[in-house]
Amino acid sequence: MLVQHLTQNQVNMRHQLDELEKRNLDLKRDLSKMTSAYEEVKECNGTLSTEILKTKNLYHSSLVEGDDERARHKQTIKEYHNMCRSLEERHDKEKMELNQEVIEIKAELGGKDIDIPSEQRLRQLEMELAKTKLCLVEANCKAQEYEHRNSNLHEKAQEP
Repeated sequence: MLVQHLTQNQVNMRHQLDELEKRNLDLKRDLSKMTSAYEEVKECNGTLSTEILKTKNLYHSSLVEGDDERARHKQTIKEYHNMCRSLEERHDKEKMELNQEVIEIKAELGGKDIDIPSEQRLRQLEMELAKTKLCLVEANCKAQEYEHRNSNLHEKAQEP
């Protein structure tokens, strides 16, 4: 009976050892799969980190470029404003001078209505002023367009 009991225990232990060896192989296989999956994730993480860095650099350079462009357009608008102001002042001054000339000429001629060639010059100056104002409006429109683009770039860059 003791021999039979020992034999049974030996068979049971051998069976348990086989199961443990099988479990050990399964765990080794799982570990191998997990290790390769981990390596893939590490590689992806490195790639993503590189892409994030590139995207941040691109975003930063786009913002700098947009800010520079906006500053240039603001300067252009300021110059157009100064040009318009200067032209308006010149226009007003020449208009007053021409009106004074007309008054003097009318006084010399005894108040008769005459066609003075300087009126044509006045119209030319008014046309020049209108063209300059049109350029100013166009510059303002472009500046608004660039501001809008810059805002859109900034919003897109902040999106996850």
